[in-house]
Amino acid sequence: MRRMAIMSVVVSTGVPLLIILAMVVVGLELTPADLSRVLHYPAQVIVALLCQVLILPLLAAALILFLRPAPAIAGGLILAAAAPQAMTSNYFCLLARADVALSVTLTAASSVLAVASTPLIAGLAFDWLAEQQAGFVLPIEKVIQQIVTGLLFPAGVGMLVRYYAPAFTEHNRVRFQRLSVLALAAMLAIILTDQAATIERNLASIVVASALFTAGAAALGLGVAKVMSWNRADTITMLAAFPSRSLSVAALIALNVLGRSDFLSFAATFYLVQVLLLVPVMLLARPASMDA
Repeated sequence: MRRMAIMSVVVSTGVPLLIILAMVVVGLELTPADLSRVLHYPAQVIVALLCQVLILPLLAAALILFLRPAPAIAGGLILAAAAPQAMTSNYFCLLARADVALSVTLTAASSVLAVASTPLIAGLAFDWLAEQQAGFVLPIEKVIQQIVTGLLFPAGVGMLVRYYAPAFTEHNRVRFQRLSVLALAAMLAIILTDQAATIERNLASIVVASALFTAGAAALGLGVAKVMSWNRADTITMLAAFPSRSLSVAALIALNVLGRSDFLSFAATFYLVQVLLLVPVMLLARPASMDA
């Protein structure tokens, strides 16, 4: 009992703090130019964000109807689908030698848009879920507050540090990147330890839902790029961008708004499954001439 109480404190306090730390480091990698670059990619950004916001939640709903997962898994899937694009997509693009600048711009724009899109989409999805199985009340104001305080504010702090201390930021860039990786690893370790029993009970459905969502989202990104006749770099960028959802936002909403740490059983496993699926795809997509 004492161990469970300690773990509860670690999860409820440690995970949000690690997210804030990671978001500050993310901000250190961003500049105002990353947002203004939207003007250089108007079609790609507008089409990609609209499709992510409107279609990915429908994909999640279809998987819930098809797989009939446990409520904790369904809730985690909805939060992942409603979350903004994750910074992980930038690293996927780096592996594939795709358009990293476009990916960074998409991630930044998606994070800003999430203030409105995530509470709206997640709220509608949870209202729908209430008609299918055990429902969850999602306070929209609290979701907005979590996105602003846990995502945008710390990222903004990082951007300010980079703006006013560029030499310091550049000199310690590798250290900051390693710190971000350590924060992510610690967050995953805490969640996986805390939710080990839930993951064990639902492992098959979590893995299947994660794999199908990743494959469906990647296919959607690829299809959009093909329909729009975008070049190879932009196509691979969409392939990486659409499945990549922010674990940080999903965790903040699950813990600080819903009080449902069991939702993180899907989010953490989804992240790991997605990395295992997309890294080989990105390496295969890398142009052969660049490896020579």
